[in-house]
Amino acid sequence: MSDFAGIWHLDDRPVPTDLIERLGNALQAREIGPARIWHGGPVAIVHRQHFFTPQDDAEAMPCAGASGAVLSADVTLAARSGLAGALGEPDPRSRPDGSLLLQALERWDAAALPRIYGSFALALYRPDQRRLLLARDPAGQCSLFVHRGPRLIAFATRLRALLALPEVPRHLDEQALADQLIMDRCRPHRTVYRAIDRVLPGHAMQLTPDTQRTERWWSLPEAGSLRLGSDADVEAAAAEVLDRAVGDAMRTRGPVAACLTGGLDSGSVVLSAARQLAPASVLALTRVPQAATAQANATRYYDESPRARLLAASHPGIDWHTVSDDAGDWGEYDAERWWQENGQPMRAPLNMAWFFPFYRFMHERGANVLMGGEMGNAFYSYNGLARLPELLRDHQWRTLLAETRSLAKAEGLSLRKAAQHHVLRPFVPVALLRYWQRLPAAFWTRYAALHPQLADELGLQRNIDRDRYRLRLGGRHRSVRALREWLTGHAGAMDGWSTLRAISGVNVRIPLADRRVVEFFGSLPLDQFLRDGVSRSLPRRLLAARGAPPEIHANRQTGIQHGDWFAQLSAQRPELQRQLDALQGSAQARRVLDLSRLQSLVERWPHDAQAAEPRREEYLQMLVYGLQMGGFLAWHERNA
Repeated sequence: MSDFAGIWHLDDRPVPTDLIERLGNALQAREIGPARIWHGGPVAIVHRQHFFTPQDDAEAMPCAGASGAVLSADVTLAARSGLAGALGEPDPRSRPDGSLLLQALERWDAAALPRIYGSFALALYRPDQRRLLLARDPAGQCSLFVHRGPRLIAFATRLRALLALPEVPRHLDEQALADQLIMDRCRPHRTVYRAIDRVLPGHAMQLTPDTQRTERWWSLPEAGSLRLGSDADVEAAAAEVLDRAVGDAMRTRGPVAACLTGGLDSGSVVLSAARQLAPASVLALTRVPQAATAQANATRYYDESPRARLLAASHPGIDWHTVSDDAGDWGEYDAERWWQENGQPMRAPLNMAWFFPFYRFMHERGANVLMGGEMGNAFYSYNGLARLPELLRDHQWRTLLAETRSLAKAEGLSLRKAAQHHVLRPFVPVALLRYWQRLPAAFWTRYAALHPQLADELGLQRNIDRDRYRLRLGGRHRSVRALREWLTGHAGAMDGWSTLRAISGVNVRIPLADRRVVEFFGSLPLDQFLRDGVSRSLPRRLLAARGAPPEIHANRQTGIQHGDWFAQLSAQRPELQRQLDALQGSAQARRVLDLSRLQSLVERWPHDAQAAEPRREEYLQMLVYGLQMGGFLAWHERNA
């Protein structure tokens, strides 16, 4: 994987060396290689290589192909042998990913994108056509930003590279700031800067001096579009798809490491890795809380290590370790460091910092690739609950009654309560959801300290997409497609992966977001995920078949990361007050944030972790993210 940035002067001015040097410096990261440069008069591309796979040592981007096309890409390919076979390459093992990718793009241009699997953001410049192609994979873990002005086009995998260019305006977009605060995902292409957009996941952008065209090259699969002969057929095919995705994610120069929480998603990844690596082992890591947590209950638990221990004991190829707080400091608790590296506010800085002991543990053992189970709940381990409103809509009364009755029994609810919650609630208007939860008309303020005057000026009451936003209010959705679009559509949060990689030097890979996994599991009928009252049925069956203990595959509780968040936040309370006081001196922070609401949270501090847990989102979303946003705004004012 890599970071890259480029400039194209549309008036044919040569790109001066000082701008090229600015871009190279802005791409600095932990354990990244030196800048490599392609310079063709009005166009310059800078590339800095990370070294995570055996092939990365031979990577030489930006690279020019036989046609003269120049490629720079942040890429880790999957299904390499299939792509190489289509290109007539018999043995791709020593070929770097960029070389294979360039060959595919030279042969098929943008039509190559559906043939390419893995994580990527790419820039392909064709000097003979004066045309630039920018594209991203569907999962969006590799970021790509673009600025188009009257005299230049600039693009980069990191915002800070574009912000290093004097010709790129730094004016903030108040609508985008509000969107980020309230987690409205209707304008995912917008960054917090008016002059900088995102290339969206699964999209390609074609740019010439006179035109700009964006096309979606990938779309979400339709649930139920894939039907196999039997459950046994489904389970066999599902296991094969999972293993292929995990197998490709294990291509690394050092030890294979994985995060293990004891849940369905990470458990599936770790067991698949252990089976494939045998007789070698996978380094499985579980983060444990070091301070008081809320008490576990019927639905939640806050220490994931007991279940992780049981799963690790189920296979000899799992080398399991718990990781606790350490004495290391890579700047993860320095808020300004995140703004400098990310160029925008970070959604969950406290939670991201909590995992840095993982990365130091890995670093000491020569590992720099970590697999995780993120994004599994949208496709691989989807709970299937949209099946019930679907049955209602299709008038399948007998099946609907049977499934609702089974689910009620499994959840300890009456049939009436289960029907209200799972069958009827997805159709309830937002106004009624708001009434039930005693929320104000400005319902987006539930967990966001957006200043009401700014909300009025932006017309949020008129413009917010209530049908989509219902998911933030705990309202289930009757459309599995709309739900999946929501779960995978938080573009601003996805930007944080490249920033995390820059600070930690670790490449986090997400096998359950592999396009093959998404397309297979996303195409299955919903009865594979909800049947006989059992949600997430398919991954439970896969884990049971692979010898996972019932405490894992039959578990109905949810493990909660960062269980000791309140203790850590309480230790920072004086610093939080100091930050809040400082924000009074920032005109932008006062305009965007309701600082009085943040102040009330600091003053009305819960007395212990048990009392704090029901207010987790108030403190981690409203307070911590509000202060992160406010600090960023003040920092931007100082540096504008």
